[in-house]
Amino acid sequence: MKSLLSIRDVHRANHLLNEGSPPSTGLDIEALRGRLTELSVELGHAPVTLAVELIAQSQQIDEPAAWIGSSTSVFYPPDAADWGLDWSALAVLHLHDAHRAGRAADKLLRSGAFGVIIVDLIGFRHSSLPAPLLGRLLRLAKTHDSAAVFLTSSADSSPSVSPLVALRVQTRWRRVDPARLRCDCTVVKDKRRGPGHHFCEAYDGPLGLR
Repeated sequence: MKSLLSIRDVHRANHLLNEGSPPSTGLDIEALRGRLTELSVELGHAPVTLAVELIAQSQQIDEPAAWIGSSTSVFYPPDAADWGLDWSALAVLHLHDAHRAGRAADKLLRSGAFGVIIVDLIGFRHSSLPAPLLGRLLRLAKTHDSAAVFLTSSADSSPSVSPLVALRVQTRWRRVDPARLRCDCTVVKDKRRGPGHHFCEAYDGPLGLR
C-alpha cells in the first residue's frame, strides 16, 4: 500500500513540475482530495459528464480512477473516449444495489491506488448508504488523499447523501444551440467556501454522454 501511495505522489509531483497543472474547470480534482463530494441532478445525467472530466484530470497526472454504479447509468464510451481516457487506468464496476457499490468503493479506496472513485447512485432504485460506511469512505479518502465523488438524482432542496459530504453541486443542462449544451452548476453546500457560488461548463456534441 505504501508503494502505491509513493508512486502516486511521485507521478503527481513530476506532472506539476514538468507539465503544469491539469486544465482547470469548475471542478478541480486537487480540491476534492480527502473529501466526499456529491454531484446532483433532478432530471438527466449532467453529473456523468462532470465525473468523466474528473477522471480525465486524474489520469492526466497518472492516477488511475474507478467508476462504480449500475448498468443503467454509465458514461457513453465514445464520448468518454473524446476526453482521451486511458481505459487501462479506469476500473468500471456494475453492481446490483447502492450498498454493494458503497462496499466496493470502500475496498478500492482502501487500496490507496486510485486518485478518484466515482460512485454513481443515479441508476439505483434505493440510493441511500449507511452512515458507518460513509464514515469509513471519508477516512479512507483522507488517508489516501483520494477524491470520493457520488452522483445522485435529487432536487436542490433534498438532503445530501450524507452530512459528511463536504461539497455538493446541483447541475442542470441548458441548450445553447442544436449542437451545444451548457451545464449550469450551483454549489448548494461547501464546507470550505460556503454555498451559493455558481459556475458553468459548455460542451459540443455528440450528446451521447449528456
